[in-house]
Amino acid sequence: SSMDAKVEEISAFTNSTIDAYNDGTLEGIQETASGLKYVIHEEGTGARPNSAAYVYVDYYGSLLDKTSFDDSFKRGMPFAFQIKTGRVIPGWDEGIGLLPEGSKATLFVPSDLGYGEAGSPPVIPGGAELAFYVELTGVITPQ
Repeated sequence: SSMDAKVEEISAFTNSTIDAYNDGTLEGIQETASGLKYVIHEEGTGARPNSAAYVYVDYYGSLLDKTSFDDSFKRGMPFAFQIKTGRVIPGWDEGIGLLPEGSKATLFVPSDLGYGEAGSPPVIPGGAELAFYVELTGVITPQ
C-alpha cells in the first residue's frame, strides 16, 4: 500500500540521517543551549507554535543504532498534543517549538531531555540519545 511505501521511505531517510550523524558528516546541525541538536530538512512557512499551541506531529523515533521504537506514519495519523505542558519529553517540547508549521526535521535528543538514566524499557535503554524524524503538520493557536 502507499502507507507501507511511505513508512519505508521515512525509515530509509531517517537511517541515512543517523548514519551521517554518527559519522560526523551530517550538514546543517544546530545545537541549543540545552544540548538538543536538530537539522531542518525542509523549513515550513507557517507559524511557530507558541506555548499554548496544539500541534500535530508525524514522527519516526529511533535509537542511534537505527532500532526504531515508535512510528506514527505506521499508525496513519499524527500525534497531537499541547506544547510546553509536560505531555512529552523535554526534547520534544523544545524541538517542536523551534519549527515553523510545515517543517520537516530530525531532532537528536540527549538522554537528559529524553528518558534519562531510567530509559523506557524494554525498548529505550537508560542514557540513550534518540533521533526523531518529525513533520510538523499542524499548529493550532487558541484565541
